[in-house]
Amino acid sequence: MDNLVVAAKANHEIWYAGQKPKLSHPDQYAFRGDIPTGKTLELVALQGVGYDSLEAESRPFARTTSRQVEAGQFDYTFSGNESHVMVSDLSLRSARQLGIPTTARPEDKVFNCNFREYSGLSQMTKFSNELAALSVPKSISSYFGGIHGKINYSERDVLGFLTKALDDLSSPEMVHILHGNHLAWATLGYIRGNGNTQGDIRAEFYGQNSDDWFSKDLGTVLPMIFFALATLGKDPVEAFKKLDLEIYGAEKAVEYMKQFLPK
Repeated sequence: MDNLVVAAKANHEIWYAGQKPKLSHPDQYAFRGDIPTGKTLELVALQGVGYDSLEAESRPFARTTSRQVEAGQFDYTFSGNESHVMVSDLSLRSARQLGIPTTARPEDKVFNCNFREYSGLSQMTKFSNELAALSVPKSISSYFGGIHGKINYSERDVLGFLTKALDDLSSPEMVHILHGNHLAWATLGYIRGNGNTQGDIRAEFYGQNSDDWFSKDLGTVLPMIFFALATLGKDPVEAFKKLDLEIYGAEKAVEYMKQFLPK
């Protein structure tokens, strides 16, 4: 529990390190870094939302000409509160100004508010990462203490639990972990939505969700599982090789956790 941030920030650090090189190759990638606070660009949408649908406070009337409005374009000065800007948000003029390569996809991110060190992320973003990590040890204690009534479980018990969970991704051990993670996510979603229980929160665990829901949930807990295995002296790479489901980012996460094996 004292090392939640180690596992929580792993995926972010891997992603952050992977994004940095893109800035040195603007002719190949659309990515241009963090939100450019104070900079004004001509847009046709903001985070996929067109001018007519923007909230009133986001409509910069003073700097937008009638010609732009007719063309669906508007000048926008970034406040730093935006989450991202996609290629499809840019007008042709802005795309040329930024030197966006013609090979870029409309959904490629140009600016991303998460392009910063982990400590600089928003509190809610860090909560999202850390709750997934926290859910794993709490699920383990729930499994032994709540289901089996085994209060004094050992490190060997935990190692056996995690091994079984990875040997069979549909095992009671893994389902228990994923349910704990799902509950943590649903709670965070409920808070973010000010008590809204619609959409994914209302759906019945995995039964009413899309096919990739399981793999995405599994991907959020794997860094903590790999970290736990490493601290218990078990090479997480061996556990990774057992996975019979392709999980995006899992291979990089397991390599990252090898550094925590006892020397």
